[in-house]
Formats: sequence, structure tokens, C-alpha cells
Amino acid sequence: MRTGPDRVPAGFPPRIHSEHRRPVCLVIGSLRNRLQVQKRGILSNMNLRTLAIMLLLMAGGCRDQGDPSQGQTAGPTGREPPAQNKDGAPPDRPMTDAPFATLAPDLAPIFTLISQNQLGPARDRVTDYLQQNPQTGQAQFLLGLTYHREKRYALARPHFAKATEFSPQFHPTYHFYGWCLYYLGETEQARTAFQDHLRLTPTEGDSHFALGLLAMDADQLDEAERRFHKAIDLQSDNPKRQRDVAKAHARLADLYIRREQLAQAKTHLQTATNLWPQHYAAYYKLHLVLNRLGEPEAAEEAFQQYRLWQKRAEQRRGLPGQGR
Repeated sequence: MRTGPDRVPAGFPPRIHSEHRRPVCLVIGSLRNRLQVQKRGILSNMNLRTLAIMLLLMAGGCRDQGDPSQGQTAGPTGREPPAQNKDGAPPDRPMTDAPFATLAPDLAPIFTLISQNQLGPARDRVTDYLQQNPQTGQAQFLLGLTYHREKRYALARPHFAKATEFSPQFHPTYHFYGWCLYYLGETEQARTAFQDHLRLTPTEGDSHFALGLLAMDADQLDEAERRFHKAIDLQSDNPKRQRDVAKAHARLADLYIRREQLAQAKTHLQTATNLWPQHYAAYYKLHLVLNRLGEPEAAEEAFQQYRLWQKRAEQRRGLPGQGR
């Protein structure tokens, strides 16, 4: 039987992409597989005037940014686990409107450059701005965001910290700061940042999702279950958040697999793949679960769907096919 580390979407450099570097134990029968929590680098998509909060990862940084596919060693069928998604970041999305989330007009052009991935020019402009206005929290946030987009989390960290100091009510900072800390392995500080974000914007489902990942990492399964359900409840009515809802269902499936509640895991994985068919790691886990439940034909179909969507993801990233 071949085994291989699962490298999945929302993957990142060592310990960085949200869903890439947080191990979680996945039990399939007697086999205890190691899951890597990915949560991807996250950037919100906003208009010129309103900074919407997005999200990871996360996974995640969010990764589980993001996207939250997670990996494991090969299951009982001997097939290889999903390959790592090197993009890992979740799609940009608008944030919910909330007080103090409006970006200053003179900083809006800089954010536009960031949203267009012109990170060098954006960094130059915001650095010049900070030379004249060093205690502007929103400018510190934007400078941190340029590094966050590049997954240079250690460089982003001090600027996010300054942003929370200078503009403590500007809620988007706490969300990205949380993912930044998560990718750096500073889990307690990350938890505090996400909690601070929810204190200002209690209906942001992705921060509940992030707290669920942190709870999973700490084996606090009841808390993780509560947070994932909360993330689903807050986002399920928003068509733009289907991918995020799918990721929460996939994480709930991980939780039920660890509890050996495979029928419930199957239901959540099916929901995840229906909402977001591109979530190929969910298909792979569904394949393992269905084999465990004695449904080989359905398991084979799930595996073929995994192969199909994994190949398409590799093509989008410009990676060579794996030839399997």
C-alpha cells in the first residue's frame, strides 16, 4: 500500500498556509491518519470605500485558507492521498458592513493596488504614506496586508499589531491578524485576535470557522463542532459564501470521523462536495469513509471525482499532471 503526505489546498510554506500545517488525527478504521490543517492566506474583496472582511485561511490564512482541504496518508484501498494545493488561499469575498470598517479615501487607491495583486507598488505607496503618518492604523493594516498576501507572515505581524494599537475599532485588522498568527503557530494569540474580531463583528462566520480549527487542533471537539455549525448558520443564506459553508461541513466530517461517527461524516462530506465540487480533498475523504461503510461503488465514484477536480486544480495552478 502506498502512502504519501497529503498536500492540499490552502496549503502554504512550512507552517504557514492555513490548512497546510496543522496536524489533526483522522481515524479510518484502525488506521489513524494525520491531517494537516490548511487555512490559506486571505484577502478580502472590497470596493474603494468600504473594507469588507474576508475569509484563510485559511485556512487559513485561512487557510483553511484556505481552502480547507486537508490531507492524510493513503486509506485502506492503497490509493494515494490528495496532493497539496499550493494556492491554498480562499477566494476573495466582500465583508459584512460594520462600524469603523470604512477605509479612509486617501488610502483607497493603495487598497486597489493590493486587490489587483500589485503588491510592490502598493507597499511603496503605503510606506511613503507612513513616513508622514506613522500612527495611522489603517495604513499599518494595508502594509501588513501586502506581506500577508505574499505569505510573509512574520513581516506582516508587527504591522497588524500596530494597526490594532492605533485603530482598535477597525475590525478587519483582527481577522487578518488572527490568520497571520495562526500561520505562525501562535495559536493562543490567534484565538484572541479572532475573538476580538467577533466582539466587533459577531456575525462573521469565517472567524467562527477559524476558532473551530483552533479548537480541533486542541482536541476540543465539542467546541469545534459548535463553531463549525455557527459558521454554517451565519453563511448558508449567502450564495457568495457557499465555498466557506462547504469547508465548514468538511471540517465537521473530520470531527465525526475522529469520533467514529462515519454515517454523519458521510452526510457532511456529501453536502460539502455538493456545495463546492472543486473541494477535491473532501471527495478523497468521502472515498475513504464510503469504503469503511462498505459502499465500494460509491467510494470508487468519489475517488474518480477527487481525481477529476484535483487535476483541474493543478491545471489552474499551472502544475504538471501527476499521471495517475
